[in-house]
Amino acid sequence: MQVKDRWTDADFGQMGWHDCRIYSITLPDEDFSVRLDIDYLFHWQEQPNKQYKFWVSPCDLRFLNVSGFSADLDYGNSTLLFISDLKRRNPRLSTNGETTVWEYEIDCNLGTIALAATSFEQVVRSQPKASETQDLGRGLHAAV
Repeated sequence: MQVKDRWTDADFGQMGWHDCRIYSITLPDEDFSVRLDIDYLFHWQEQPNKQYKFWVSPCDLRFLNVSGFSADLDYGNSTLLFISDLKRRNPRLSTNGETTVWEYEIDCNLGTIALAATSFEQVVRSQPKASETQDLGRGLHAAV
């Protein structure tokens, strides 16, 4: 399976982030961006034995010109963070009237991440690999 290397706002309608694993979150700083290191599921198919085959890639999901960032995540006894849904709504003009600002809500299995941003981009770091699980298990000692 081959996929394009960069996805943007124009692709939002054809993308879905359900069950994508989040490995890390880079918080906003001077560049006003938030980056999520994720495993993105490009395709999955049911196999004859009721098992699934997943086509997964490590990706950088980056939100640009971020404001109003908040995160409410409670790890409790869990160690893994997965996206349940990513919603985009309430488009409005920026303060300078030159760009559109969207509200993004990332619902996760352990809570919610919310932010406003002018756009997002998702960069595919390597082409999808076939996996028996929904993530690549890229822990501290796993190679990407």
